[in-house]
Amino acid sequence: MKRLFAIFALLLLVTAGCTLPESNEALLDFNENAEFGGLKLGMTTDAMQEELGEPDAESPITEGTEYAYHASDLSVVVSDEDVIRRLSSKNAEFGVFGLKVGDDIAAAGKVLEDNGYTRDAASGYRYNNNEVQIILLTVDDATVVGFTAEWLD
Repeated sequence: MKRLFAIFALLLLVTAGCTLPESNEALLDFNENAEFGGLKLGMTTDAMQEELGEPDAESPITEGTEYAYHASDLSVVVSDEDVIRRLSSKNAEFGVFGLKVGDDIAAAGKVLEDNGYTRDAASGYRYNNNEVQIILLTVDDATVVGFTAEWLD
């Protein structure tokens, strides 16, 4: 009985900090309002490949694997737990909350704030909403040239 309790306690400890995609409102809202070629934060590698096919390249990183889809200018980071944690692209067909490459960066920030994100002023164009972070990519501080979105669970 003590052994069963110890196993249960260990499982509870291991999973205590984990948030499932289906129970995270900010993540669900992001996924409903993001366009990354059909990919969503929290998807598995199998689901990613069903959506986009085999990636053009893959590289091991500290906490998982980074995949590249060159034709889509898309980078996908999948955790060791086999879920998409980060999406990044400069593809003009992709976007978040209706924002697209070429949009005014100040107006884009306002759209994110209107959707519950808070700007991290110390980090440029980084916006946070609970465990979801969106970074607006820019080279001139005036125009959005891409997006990075990450699930920070």
